[in-house]
Amino acid sequence: MKAKSVIGFVFLIMLWVSAIGVEYDLLIHLGFLLSVFVMVFALSVVLGALLRAPEGYEDENGFRIGAPA
Repeated sequence: MKAKSVIGFVFLIMLWVSAIGVEYDLLIHLGFLLSVFVMVFALSVVLGALLRAPEGYEDENGFRIGAPA
């Protein structure tokens, strides 16, 4: 279980560093306003996906889609 936590942490750090790099490149090449626009657009896409995701629950047998019985 500890190895999964370490792998997940390393993945999140790599994701964060690459996102910072992309934002920095946008800021340098395209300007601050476009960078903010892209950031807001990306967050709205993530929020839209989360709002459209089906509701579910997790019991002792795993994750289930739909209301609990």
